[in-house]
Order: sequence, then structure tokens, then C-alpha cells
Amino acid sequence: MNSTRTLLLAALAAPILCSTIAPGDSLAFRPKAGTKVSRAWTIKQEQTLDEMNMSMNGQPFPMDLQMDMDMTTENTVEVTDEIVAAEGGKITELRRTFDKLGSASSFAMEMAQMPEGGMEQSMTGSSALQGKTVAFVWDAEKSAYEKSFHESEGEADLLENLDIDMDLAVLVPGKEVAVGDTWEIDVKGLKPLLMPGGDVGIRPEDPDAAGGGMLPGMDSMGDINDLVGDLLEGTATAEYAGMQELEGGTYAVIKLKIEIESSNDMADKLAEMAKEMPEGMGEMSIEHMDMEFELEAEGQVLWDAAVGQIRMLTLNGKSKVGIDMGMAVSAQGQNMTIENQMTMSGTMDISLDVSRN
Repeated sequence: MNSTRTLLLAALAAPILCSTIAPGDSLAFRPKAGTKVSRAWTIKQEQTLDEMNMSMNGQPFPMDLQMDMDMTTENTVEVTDEIVAAEGGKITELRRTFDKLGSASSFAMEMAQMPEGGMEQSMTGSSALQGKTVAFVWDAEKSAYEKSFHESEGEADLLENLDIDMDLAVLVPGKEVAVGDTWEIDVKGLKPLLMPGGDVGIRPEDPDAAGGGMLPGMDSMGDINDLVGDLLEGTATAEYAGMQELEGGTYAVIKLKIEIESSNDMADKLAEMAKEMPEGMGEMSIEHMDMEFELEAEGQVLWDAAVGQIRMLTLNGKSKVGIDMGMAVSAQGQNMTIENQMTMSGTMDISLDVSRN
């Protein structure tokens, strides 16, 4: 009788124990050689001008610049990854094919001082990496990945700022968890969330239109590559919310909350743009150009605990962009200094869908 009761209790308790200690609830990144997955990223921003202040030679700008401005940018990054080799929970060789890379953006400005009272502009972007395959091979001595084109050719500059991380292993604790467990995320590792794959080379297809009619730096306010600096600061937390079925699979649900900020010095980039001013417009030099980016967002990750890889991510929140720029202009026999500060705010939506091939 006692043996029967013990077996019965064990059977009843098994599902409860499995819900907290089963291998399926171990949230860790476990790359495996031979794995092949496709990833589809979408990053969308919508921004509206909140405030702009300009001064000339230390005095308020002589014209009352009443301006309304809206910007929308959507980036698409679709890749196919093949893990060639992995060791100790780390990918040591990966081949990434860039299936689709592009952007679509729109810009609208209303200002009485402009011809026809304003302007509207739409732009598309593409990348020379599209259709190419890049190999990432870990170099233990350099503690870095060597990058090269695999069975394809391309400019070496395209490889320089690529990042292998699209797995977002930083989001999981690397251990078994129970429903309701929380953990802190290292925000320094969240850059791949904002820039999946690093700088994948998406550039305006019509460079002459990229900043036409705008004040210097405005076009960069919608470019995530310009907004996100090398260092992210802030807080990020995750909570394990149990398992969820999706399209025949069962995945671990992770709730995310992030509050991050970043700053980026854009003076060098704007200095190059200033050299290309149209003939007759005088000369301009950029004295400083600082951009600040803030994001407060919540979202959800579906983690494939069985194979140790991310399955899906959605993140939605409020973003804010600030710009502080100073430049010296020489035109029509006059020398002047112009200071410009502006802030824009809006929304940012990030999504990732992963399928195993």
C-alpha cells in the first residue's frame, strides 16, 4: 500500500517538477554545428519634432522658425545563417547569407519660410551586401571573428562593422528557471537588438536626396546606425512567464522591459557632408555634432529551449532623439557661427521571426 501511494504521489508530482526543472525550461544559448536558420528583422521608427532652437553668432536666430516635422523609417534585414562549427556554447564558424537588406523612409516638413511652405520626401535604401554570403571564423588569439566573403566578392569596407550576433543570447540567464523568475540583462549587449548584424551597409539609393533641403544632421535622426553609439547605458530586466505553443512548437516566454540610452559623436560624418556643399553656397565646417538616443520599451521573446535558440521577438516602446550641433559658415562675404538644438520623440517597433531550415 505504501509503495502504491508513493508511486501515485510521484506520478502526480512529476508534471509540477517538470515545469521547473525539465531541460525544456533551461534558458541557455546552445549553438550546434549543422544548424541552419532564416531570420527576418524589421525595425520601424516614427518621430515628430518636439522642439528646435537656433542661434547665430550667439544671438537668437533672426527669423522665427516655426517648424513641424515628421519622419518615418523602416529597416528590413533578412538573412540565412548556417552554423558550420560550435564549441563550448560559442559559434566558432558561421556563414551568413544576406537575403534582403533595405530601408524605406519618409520626411515631411512644414515651415512658412520655405518655398511652398514646406517639403515632403521619400527615400529608399539598399545594401551591396544583399545576395552575398559572409563567413565569420573565430580567432582565439585575437579574441575576435575574422570576416570574409564566402564564394562571393565584395568591398572589404562592407565587412568592417558587421556583427555576428543575431542570437541575442544576452537575453537568457543560461540556466534553468521557474515561472516568475526574473534576471537582469547586461544592456551593453543589447546593441544587436537595435542593429542586428551590425552595420549591414544599407545606404540611400539616391545620396543626393538623402539630406536635400534639410538642416545638416536631420537626415541622421532617422538612421539607427547614427543614433546608436558604441556604449549603451540603462537597465533591462527579463521575466520567465512559462511555455507557449506556436505553429506546432512549444517555446519559453520571456517578458522584457528596457530603458536604455546612448550618445554618438557625429562630427566627423557631418564634416564630410559639409565638404560637398553645392557650388555658390559658401563654406561650412562642423564644430561639434552630438546625438542622443533614448528608448523605453516592453516586449516578449519566444525562446526555443529545446534547441537553445531564439524563435521570435517583439519589442515596442517610446523613443527620443536629441541633436546638438554647432557649425561655422562663410557665405556671401560673411562669417557666422550657428548653433542648433532639437529634440524629436515617437515610437520604435522591433520584430524578429526565426525559422529553422
